[in-house]
Amino acid sequence: MVFDFNKLGLWQLVFHLICSVVLTDAMIPGLPGANQKTWTYEVKSMEAHSADESILKFDISIERVSRGVYAISGSVTLNVDVYEDHPCDIEGGAFRSNNGVNDYKILPFKVPRQHIITAMNTFYKDMLMDSLSECSNLPVFDDKFEPPLRKGVYSLEKCQFSQDGFPNHMSEGFYKTEMFGNGYVDWSLTVVVQVEYVH
Repeated sequence: MVFDFNKLGLWQLVFHLICSVVLTDAMIPGLPGANQKTWTYEVKSMEAHSADESILKFDISIERVSRGVYAISGSVTLNVDVYEDHPCDIEGGAFRSNNGVNDYKILPFKVPRQHIITAMNTFYKDMLMDSLSECSNLPVFDDKFEPPLRKGVYSLEKCQFSQDGFPNHMSEGFYKTEMFGNGYVDWSLTVVVQVEYVH
C-alpha cells in the first residue's frame, strides 16, 4: 500500500523527522479507546550519510528535551542548485522489529521514488514545512514550491517534535525509517525509535 501524501495531513516533525520519527504516525493507525497516550518513545539512533560531502553534507543531532519530546539541531549543506530536470530523486520506507536487532519487517508505508522537487510539493509541504518553519531556514511557500532548491546551508535550531498528533495506541517495539536519495549524490538518513507502554 502506498499512502497519498496529498490526502494525508498526518504529521507535524522527523523532523516532526526527520525525519522520521513522524513516519510512525502513518504506519500504525490509532485504536479506539482513551484519549491519553498509552505509550512513549525514545530515539535510539539517527545516522545520516553522504557519499560526497562536497555536494551534500549532514551535521545534525537529536537531543532529548523531556520524556517523549526531542529536538533536532544542526545543518544540512547543499552545494548545488537543484532544478526539475536535474537528477535528484528521493524515496523512503518504514520497518518494525520486536527487539531492534535484525528482524525488521517492512510496514505498509512508503515514500515512493520521486524527484526532490515533487517531494517538496507533497511530502515536505504536507508533513514537515509547518513544524520546521519556526526553527529553521528551510523553504516556506504558500502554493507551490518554485525551483530551484537553492544551494546553501540549511540550519535547524532545536526543532522539537513530540507525541502530539500521533495515535493514542501504538505497539511496543523498535521502528526504523529510512530515506534515500540519489542523483548528484547518494545519501541516506536512518532513524530508529523505541516505543514503550507507559506503566
